[in-house]
Order: sequence, then C-alpha cells, then structure tokens
Amino acid sequence: MSDCSPCECTRGDDDVLLAPDSFFNADPGSKGDNLGKTEGLNTKNLMSAGIRERFARAIEEAGFNEVFFLGTLDESGTIDGFEVVARGTANAVPVFLSRADEGFHVLIHNHPGGDLTPSPADLSIASEAGARRLGFFIINNDATRLNRVVEPFPERKEVPVEASEIEEILGKSGAFSKMLPDFEERSGQLRMALSVTRSLNNGDVAALEAGTGIGKSFAYLVPSILWAVKNRGRVVISTATIPLGEQLAHRDLPTLQRILGIDFKFALIQGRGNYACKRKTEQVSSEPELFTGDDEREGWIADIIDRLAEPTLGTRQEMPGEVPEEIWADFQSTSDQSLKARCPHYRECFYYEARRKAFGAHVVIVNHHLFFADLKLRRARGDYESDLVIPGYQKVVFDEAHHLEDVASHHLGAEVSRRGLLKVLGRLLSPRKRRGKAGGRLPWLQSHLARHKQSEALELLAMKIIPRVGIVRTEVEAALDRLEIRLNDSRHLAGDSGRRDGSLMARLGERDGHMPMTVISPPLMDARDSLEGLRGLLQTCADLLEDDSFEPEVEYQAGLAEIRSALRAVREQIQSVDFVLGAGGGIQPWVEMTTKPQKQLLVRAAPLKVDELLAEHLYRPLSTVIQTSATLRVGESWSFLADRLGWDQVEKERLKQEDFESPFLWDEQVLLGLPEDVPEPDRSGYATKVNEIIIDSVRGAKGRTFVLFTSHRALRDCATKIRPVLQSLGMPLLVQGEAPRTELLRQFVDSGRAVLLGNQSYWEGIDVPGAALSCVVIPRLPFKIPNHPLEQGRAEELESRGKSPFAHLALPRAVLGLRQGFGRLIRTVEDRGVVVIADTRMIQRPYGKRFLNSLPDCRRVQGPWNQVRTAIESFFAIDEVGETL
Repeated sequence: MSDCSPCECTRGDDDVLLAPDSFFNADPGSKGDNLGKTEGLNTKNLMSAGIRERFARAIEEAGFNEVFFLGTLDESGTIDGFEVVARGTANAVPVFLSRADEGFHVLIHNHPGGDLTPSPADLSIASEAGARRLGFFIINNDATRLNRVVEPFPERKEVPVEASEIEEILGKSGAFSKMLPDFEERSGQLRMALSVTRSLNNGDVAALEAGTGIGKSFAYLVPSILWAVKNRGRVVISTATIPLGEQLAHRDLPTLQRILGIDFKFALIQGRGNYACKRKTEQVSSEPELFTGDDEREGWIADIIDRLAEPTLGTRQEMPGEVPEEIWADFQSTSDQSLKARCPHYRECFYYEARRKAFGAHVVIVNHHLFFADLKLRRARGDYESDLVIPGYQKVVFDEAHHLEDVASHHLGAEVSRRGLLKVLGRLLSPRKRRGKAGGRLPWLQSHLARHKQSEALELLAMKIIPRVGIVRTEVEAALDRLEIRLNDSRHLAGDSGRRDGSLMARLGERDGHMPMTVISPPLMDARDSLEGLRGLLQTCADLLEDDSFEPEVEYQAGLAEIRSALRAVREQIQSVDFVLGAGGGIQPWVEMTTKPQKQLLVRAAPLKVDELLAEHLYRPLSTVIQTSATLRVGESWSFLADRLGWDQVEKERLKQEDFESPFLWDEQVLLGLPEDVPEPDRSGYATKVNEIIIDSVRGAKGRTFVLFTSHRALRDCATKIRPVLQSLGMPLLVQGEAPRTELLRQFVDSGRAVLLGNQSYWEGIDVPGAALSCVVIPRLPFKIPNHPLEQGRAEELESRGKSPFAHLALPRAVLGLRQGFGRLIRTVEDRGVVVIADTRMIQRPYGKRFLNSLPDCRRVQGPWNQVRTAIESFFAIDEVGETL
C-alpha cells in the first residue's frame, strides 16, 4: 500500500487497517533519515512479569512477526490483561478497531526490529484510537520496552446539565429575554428544554411532541450545547431536510453563539455526494471534450465551473439551478475516487473542510438520509464509536422524527433500475462521442495511464475493459428488454389487466396476485452475470495498479481511485440484484414500470418494519436518542409510532414520552371550515365542487392561499381549471414543478396575493409567517395510496399480527399528515387565517372523529358551502376593519 492520510488508513471497506510497517518494509529507524531510534520505557512498572512473559510468548509463537493486541489496564494504569487479535508479517499486521469496543483500554503491537518509533501508519491508527479514547502502545519482541504513543484515557464521567442553567437561559429573566427585544417566554419551550436536559443526563430514549410555536429548535439546541461543552463531547442533530439543517446552521446556532456567551463550535455536514471535488473540476475544465455531450450539457458544465471559481462551500445547493444528476456526477466528491491527503487540493477540499469542522464541533447537523447511511455502515461493522460518515457520537436528536420509518426503510433496502445500471456503465464509458473522442472515466484513465510504466494495466484497459463495457451495456439493455417483455406477458398473474399508459406496479412473490420471482430472475441474472464479468476485469486492473501503488504522482493515484470507484459501482449493482432476488421474510420486493414522464423500469426491495432494527442498532448502542416533531401522536395516543419506530421495545424506565402544547390561541387565530355538500372523492362532481371552494376561498382571503393536494394529477387538473379565474382576479397562480420550491415560496411571499398549489413536499417544512399566508385549502385527506406494494406488504404484516391495516397504518398516517398540513397556517402568535377541508369523510365517516380530535381546538363552521363561505368572508372582514382603523 502507498502512504496515505489517517482518514484513508482507518476507513477501509472491510474495517481492516494496515499498521506499523506496511508502508515501508523496514523499521522506521532504518530509513537513513537520521531520526534516531526510540527505545521506550522499561516495562517493569508497566506490567507484571507474568503479563510480560505472555506477550513475549505470543510474539514468539507468531514467528517474531508483528502481532496486534488489545489490552486492559487497572486503576493505576498498569497492563493487567490482553488478547491476541491478529498476527501479521515482519512488516504489517491487520488491525480491527471495532473489537476495541469490547471493554479494552489500549491498542498494543510490537516492532520486531526493536525501534519503537511510530511509523506514519502507526500515527494514523493512533489518531483513530485517540478519537475513540483508546491508548496506543508499541512494544519490543520480549516486551521489556514500551513506547506510550497515546496515553491511556481516564474513565470519563459525564457532567450533568443542571435545570437552573436552562432556566437562566430560557426562563422569564434569562439570557434570551435580555438579548432578544421581542422575546416572549414560552412555558412549553422551557419545559421541553428541561425534558431534553433530563434525557441527555440520564441516557433516555425520548419521544417529545412539540406543538407548533413551541420553539422546539432552541428547546433541544440549548441543552445539547451545554451538555456537549461540559462533557467535551458531541451531540448530533438530524433533520428531515437539508433546508431545515441549513436554517439551524445559518440562523439558530449563530444566534445562540451570540446569546449564550459560550465557546462552542457547530458544523453542518451533508452527504459526500453533495460536495464538489476540486480535482475532478480541474479534470473537466482541462479536458472538456471527454465530459461534454451536447449544448445543454456544455452550458451546465460552464455554469458550474464558473460558480466553483467563486467563494463557495462547494455544495450542490449553491449551484445555479437544479443540476441534473448525470451532470453533477462529473463534479461530485466520492469516497472511492478521493485521493485524500495525496490530493493537491486536500487542504482546501470542500468535503474535508466540512468534516474537519465537524470533528471539532460540539453540535453536528446532518439530515436523516445521511444519518441512516452512517448507521447502515455502523450496523455492518458493529462500530458505534468511530468517525465514519459522521464523526463518532453517542447522543442524537431527530427533528421531524415522524419521517424515520420511511428513511430507515429506504436505506436498509435495495433498488435495481434500467437508469441506475446504464448510469454506472455510462459513467465508465459514455455512449456519445464529442469531437471524435469517447467520453467517460475510463477513456480519461487510459489517456493518463499512458504516461506511466504500467503497460500491463494499460493494455488490459484498452484491449479488454473498455471494449467490454460496450458489450456489457448491450447485454444489460437486452436483458432489461427481455424483462419488460416477460413482465408485460405476465401482467395477469399479478392481477393487472393492463393500464392505458402501459405502467405496472406489482409485488414479487409466489402468492396469488403477485408477480412470480421466476418472471424476473432469468433476465436479472443475465444482467448480473454480465456485470460480474466486467467486475472481474476491473478487479484485475485494480490489483495491477495496487502493485505499483508507491507511484507518487497524483494523476496515477487518481487513476487508481477511478478504477476503485468503477469497481465499487459495479459491485454495488451486483449486490442490489442479489438482495432483491434473495429477499426473504420481512422484506418486500416489487417491480415498477412507468412510461411517463419518462420510460423507467425498477425492481426494489425494502424491509416491512424497521422497529427491531432501530431498537438493536440505534436505541441500544447509543446513550441518548431524542425524537421530536409536532406530530408524533394520533389524538392522545403514542401507540402508532411506538409500534412503527420500536419505542415499545425500549426498557420502560428508559423510555420517556411527553407532549408540549402550542402557545397559540387557536380559537382566536383559526377558523376551520368543513363544507358538508361536497361529493366524496372519486364521486361525480367532486372536482367541480372543490374548484368552486378553492376559488371562493381565494376570493375571501385575497389570494394568500396554499392548496395542498395528494396527487399530481389532481393538482394539474385544478391548475388548468382555476388559472383563468385567478388571472381575472389579478392573483398569480404558482404551481409545484414549474419552478424550484425556494423560488415559488419567494414569489408567493413577495406577491402578497398569490395562490400556490402544492403536493406532498408542501404539506410540511414550509414556514411562511405573517399575512402572506392566510388560508390553507385541503381538498382531500392525505391517505397514502393503498395499492403500493410496500404498503400492501405492511398491511399483510399487520394482519399477520391480528391488526387492522386501516386502523393501525393508513388512518394514523393520514391523521399525522393532516396535522402537518394544518400546521402550515399559523406560525406566530400574530397570525390569523382559515383552513378549509373539502373532504366530507371528516364528517360522514366514523373515523372522521380521529382527524377532528387530532386538530387544535379552534373555531369551526360546518354546513353547506354557502354557509361556510359566509363565515370565511366575515372572518376576513374583521381583519379589513382592523387595517382600516
């Protein structure tokens, strides 16, 4: 292996670290660099004679080669025991850091040559050991001398945060009231902050429902900061979306730095793929013909290069517009293409700069997807302490925790798609040529390897791998074409008689009404076999390049990184096929074919429940897990998410569930309209009546309205119908999908008279305080589509436990969704407005009470639409009188 940074040494895919002399084939002192020889300390007072003899015997039995030990210390710091973990050669030994979590205090290994000077690889591993509060010792072969590279850490006792400290900040006469002129004491916020404090101190698993207006961000941030600073530790804050995380990092935490007067550090980190790589940007800039393909692509590339030349954090969100994935892939940072410390841009690397800040931060902000990508890796390694995707942590707070089931299920599942397979192959070798040159990473690699002596790898690349990619593409496309034909021929087996648009969605399995796995297995196995052949060639090329990995030139190392990246991408596709085809109990596989907006074929598999996985890999390993949201309960009951998220598997004394009511005066601030004369959804006349209700509501509110839909088709149809009317009223119509969300919201606020039609992503996470938003119309209750394969599988899983899928899944989810949509309206104590729910199932169905009882206790008007409309007009007339006065 070549010389590398601590990060590279300590984060191999298989958790094996190469240590002391794997880089040099000689003791450190024999390099001729006059560094001098380290003899270390006499071990007479550092271990007993018996322990010393055991070390010497273990090393002798290993042929006097290097041996990796894990040791324990007594209260005086003397080595009182150890285990042999691995044996190596005279130059190297594998290190398994995850074993150190089993109660050991120190990593120990021997230098056969007797020079106890730590090598660069030693220092790399010592850094990782220190980050995990482990000592790092080097001994000679007879264990008579020892070098304490990293001193052992004393047992750390947590320092609790006192309730009085919280009250001095958030209480009536606290720091907030003194520093913020418009601060209003919120008893719910203070009570929630005290609850978070207790959970951090006591190691609880806490579910905290915070009503709208509580100020929950400060309620969990303040105690998290105090705990982390007192204990020189770290608290991870995980948010549902990147925008919410950016709000914490760019607004809330800087405010707290100013108010608290505490020296604390925070960092926001996104998934690595959200950062641009400066080295890859240089490649694209210097050889654009290998990466461009048409005028539109050239335009995107030029815009990105120009933006990255300006001051920036290098994130995708900062780029001009929503960069297409296939174009961003040419710029994005990836772990397997990274040269780490060997990269000439390492010190100013966007990604590593963010990570460096995170390593030293008391509060680290991530999003749920990044958190579960990290947890998936920790689960695979059994390592809950090390710095992996996220720096090591033991305490985490989840904001918007009601999303956790879907995010966890996504990251613990797999997907195989036509687009994904061809994307991997296209990244290796683009099917398009520009100015007569082939594009992609492999042609770039070929041109750069030609400058080096590695003729065998170059020949393999030119003569076998590059031609093979084209063959594999043809074979994979043919296999997927056969899969589509087989799926269409077998629709009747899945109870699908054929949809007009040619789409298909079916569960896979051997039960009646499922698409048999035998339909998809042969073509998917053909695609897998073709990929496996390519994987073998890439592995051979990687091995050849690894043999010359001492080659110092950056371009050579970049080439090696490219091959590793290609190998990993192909391997992951093979693993996804294996996961889908091997799906067993508790895993739901399914297939999707779509024709609009573009043709797509996907085969997916995901766990039906994540409760046990969360209990085993989140709640048990971590010392504190806090989950908060405005919507964790259905009515007064916690049982729904207790079942879905595994709270019911947490020890009773450790689980804490509390709710904190909103400070808003709902009966004064909100009018809820419930028209009775609307046909039920899917009945004749429903859409026409809903459009009438939307137009009348918009007139009464003078625009300033959100309309929240549950389907894109209903949204588009409504937009077509009401657009002419709104134009005549001088009210802009903003429609989801016609511009980025941030731009639509900016236009909505700036207009003061706009109407915005939104789908799923607009039901939550939108914060429009003040008079700009005064009305929310909800045409239909937010039930999930019951015919989705994953939902069907979850329903059957509930039935197998004797539970009603509607009562225990569909209904509670819809209730939580309605509460989120309702919560868009009132964001401050000054806000007033109207919510109209045009779904009469709220009134006419027995379960409607579940929805009504979950909403705030506000004024309600129920009756024919004319009556409801009159009440709305009167409500807004009061505002007009107030403005006149």
